[in-house]
Amino acid sequence: MEKDRMKILEMIQNKTITAKEGADLLRALENDKDNIVQKIQDKKSAFKMFKIKILSGDGDKVNVQIPIEFAKVALRNGKGFMKMDQIQGMDLDIEMILDMIDKGAVGKIVDIESADGDTIEIVIE
Repeated sequence: MEKDRMKILEMIQNKTITAKEGADLLRALENDKDNIVQKIQDKKSAFKMFKIKILSGDGDKVNVQIPIEFAKVALRNGKGFMKMDQIQGMDLDIEMILDMIDKGAVGKIVDIESADGDTIEIVIE
């Protein structure tokens, strides 16, 4: 990228192109850089996983791990498949969780322990 910028500046200096043409090329180069960065970020987020771990005080264990994009759709349109509003009597704010995911939160976003020993963890990795 830096090499391309230097080449454009040399072309301006050698009067191969005008300053305006050079400025247009530099702007286009910067836009390409922004697009490349966005594509890299999109690819990284595509591989994030949504993990739910539930350990009951009775010894029951639940481990769910699904791609983040699928989790977002399932949480928004759950229709019973992924209804998490009341897991073992614990209120979870699904809209807040979705908002955190949309803003790019990573790591443990929910960590709840009930009085009777039930625990819930939701992690984005």
